[in-house]
Amino acid sequence: MKDNIKYKNLSKNIKAEVEKYYNYRKKSDDNLRIEDAMYSWFNENFDEWIQEHYTDINGNKRKHYRLDIEIPVRIIDTIIESSKDEQSALDIAGTIMNISKGGLYFRSKNFIEISSIIKVKIDFSAIDNNLKEVEALAMVLRSDKIKKNEYGIGLMFSSIYDEHKENLDMFLFRNIAHHIHLSGHKIIE
Repeated sequence: MKDNIKYKNLSKNIKAEVEKYYNYRKKSDDNLRIEDAMYSWFNENFDEWIQEHYTDINGNKRKHYRLDIEIPVRIIDTIIESSKDEQSALDIAGTIMNISKGGLYFRSKNFIEISSIIKVKIDFSAIDNNLKEVEALAMVLRSDKIKKNEYGIGLMFSSIYDEHKENLDMFLFRNIAHHIHLSGHKIIE
């Protein structure tokens, strides 16, 4: 994740927060670089800062900021299937509608039982050549019929390996910071 996002390219609001964090941490670490502070701030403080300063389009606040974006997703394994009907999850594909550090929501032609534990694969390289795929275990929290032969599936990530978590964090940090900078979201005073 390091060195892929440049501090100088951040929006002024995020830069100000990173600078505060950097100045605080610099007191105990003389070798701290602003970029290292930026990544630490993202991992430790970003979600809380988003909650305090931004709302989504409907005014809802969530634990993790959700990024609306369309990305292909594949279910590559079913760890625990909640229904009695065993189905092959290896062929299930869909389109992510939104994603956060905590989970994602995607459209699929396949229904998946609530509380199923599945393994998903998201290939971020399809939209960002600097990133790789992410594999994660996730639990199905929602499975709503949207229209005939289409379902909305809500997942909560339960386990992501370090390298994959880094790819997810990098993708979210880049895109959320860019989205905030360009979208004109209002800061809550």
